[in-house]
Order: sequence, then structure tokens, then C-alpha cells
Amino acid sequence: MKNVSDCETVNEVLETIGAGEDYVVRGIPQFPTYRGIFDGNDNPVAIVNKSYAKNSFMQPREVFNYVDDLREGLGMTFDKAGFTKGGRRMFVSLRKQNAIVVDPKVGDTMDEVLYLWSSFDGSVQHVINKMIERLVCSNGMVTMDTQASTKIKHSRMAGDKLQSFVDDNVENIKSTYSDTKEIIYSLAETSVSHSDAKEVINRIFKGESKRGENIRDEVFNRFAKGMGNRGETAWDLLNGITEYQNHGKTFRSTDGSSSSENRLTSLTLGTDANLMNRVWNELVALN
Repeated sequence: MKNVSDCETVNEVLETIGAGEDYVVRGIPQFPTYRGIFDGNDNPVAIVNKSYAKNSFMQPREVFNYVDDLREGLGMTFDKAGFTKGGRRMFVSLRKQNAIVVDPKVGDTMDEVLYLWSSFDGSVQHVINKMIERLVCSNGMVTMDTQASTKIKHSRMAGDKLQSFVDDNVENIKSTYSDTKEIIYSLAETSVSHSDAKEVINRIFKGESKRGENIRDEVFNRFAKGMGNRGETAWDLLNGITEYQNHGKTFRSTDGSSSSENRLTSLTLGTDANLMNRVWNELVALN
């Protein structure tokens, strides 16, 4: 993962992370029904079947061709970019700084962030994930939107579909962030007792084991005493949960992925991102 905030175009981003040159697809003599994908430096990236290589593979510049228009339309800047899964997956993120201010006394300010994912082997679709990041403790969370994650299947038409999505949905993305902002303000004004907070935490983090009990205790402590939290509102509770997900939960390395890569994937694409939809719904119901 690299900081690409100084880049002005997506082509500069690709050059910065080493994806500026075209990838190469070539046969594997021992396996005639498969093809190997190699990056611009001839490093192996993935093995795919012949049909995928012919009908769905796209160059990095084709995959992210729409990003400049999206960034400009949303008034964002480039943030980070890089690879996971040994180069098989790639992402670019965009950011609008200081987009939401809830409580300036504790520095409770949030950025709007978009994560744009794709893969060279079809392991994830082309994904546009709308998120916000709380700066006081760098907690990232998906927005309050049942359509927060936009997915487009791999195909030769994917580039056109992504560009069409940008042309048609920039205002919808702005509306999603605006709606989320209003919900955050409402949560910040919704008082929550410690007993109600424990009931919500118990529903979200189930399990009769000692580990489950420890997780619930840690989440409650972060609600009551976490960074910028005072244990008083639904907003404190939301941030206690996301602070645990971002900083308290342990992510282990797996075959081909470091612990930090697995953390990023879970928070932006996986189970932790999916959990946030339920968290939002639970806390909005307290209002």
C-alpha cells in the first residue's frame, strides 16, 4: 500500500504503485487450458482459465479508467493504492478531508472515503465501496446505505459499465454521504444508557465462550472510554464498535496475505464491512 495523495491522475497512481505498464497474458505449456498473467516487470500475478483470459481480463489502465472522472465529480483527492493477494487484487482509494464535523471539542471529524477494488483473476468483482473514516482514532466504516457497495462483474464490457455508473451516479454518491451525515448528527444527539448499550453489544457480538465475553467487555469499554467517546450517546456506541473492529480485533496472516492486508480487506470488502449495515440499523432504532 502506498500513499498516492500527491498524484493528480489515475495514470500517475498506477505508475507510482508499479502498474503503469501493460500486463501480459500468455500460455502455460504444461496446462493448455490455462493462461498466466504477468505484470509489466514480468512478475507472475495469477493463473486463470483460457475463457477468463480472453473475455474478462482487463489492463490496470482499463480497470481504473473511470476513476479520474469520479474523483473530479466528487471533489476528492487520491489517497492510497496498492495490491493484495500477491498482486491478484488491486485497489485505489479517494478521500475528501474534513467532510463531517460532529464534535470539534474532541476532534471528532470525518473524511469521506471511496475504496475502488478489482482483481486480475476474478476473485473479486469491480467494487466501489463508500465509507467514512473517523479521524480521532482512524476508524473506518461503511456508510449508512444498503447500496453502499457497488459491484460490477468482470467482462469486456466492465469498463463501459463502470464509466456509465460514474456518469449516472455521482449525485447519488453525494446524496449517500449527505444522508449519512444527517444520521450521524442524529446519533450524536441520541442518549444511550449503559444497560441499553450492553443489550446492543450482546445482540451484535454473540457467543457463550470466554472469548465472546471478552470481546463484549472490550467493545463496551471502548464505548465508555474510547478515543473521543464518553459512553453517553448512540454515536459513542457506534464508535466503540468500529474502534474495536479497526484496532481491537486481531487479524492473522493467511496464505498469500499479510495480517494488514486481511484487515484492509475485511474492513472494506468482507465481514467487518457487512457487519456495519447491521450496526447502523441497530443504532438508528435507538433514536
